[in-house]
Amino acid sequence: MSSENQQFSRQDLLADLEKGWKHYLSRLQELSEEEQARYAQEQGFSRIPDVLVHIFVWWERSMQRSLMILDGHSLPHTDVDAFNAEMVEQYQQWTRQAVEEKFAITLTTLERFLIDLPETALEHERIQLWLRIDAHDHYEDHRLPNELALD
Repeated sequence: MSSENQQFSRQDLLADLEKGWKHYLSRLQELSEEEQARYAQEQGFSRIPDVLVHIFVWWERSMQRSLMILDGHSLPHTDVDAFNAEMVEQYQQWTRQAVEEKFAITLTTLERFLIDLPETALEHERIQLWLRIDAHDHYEDHRLPNELALD
């Protein structure tokens, strides 16, 4: 189900993290190596760590952009494809374990960010969009074959 026109509250976003992203790594481990490789390929990446990097760098980016908006700064344009490629390349030398640890730490940071975010921030159209995409839509886009939909 598309959440495009849906307004998410802090509680909605936190619930989606709890139902989805917080179980992502453990559910990933339940897949065989062959299933993991197939999943990464289906997601457009050559390996699982690249998928994880793609996910957590967008969490970081959305938190940074949200803070910039709240501080009254304008945002530079992002070429999404170039950003994705650059970030995946940046983490190529990291071990899978290190990438998974970074994923978990960044997820905790995102959760804390949502808890601490002023409720009025979610009234800002762009912040609402970014955080909804990160907590809900992006999860649905990258949902593992052994995971249920959030809706």
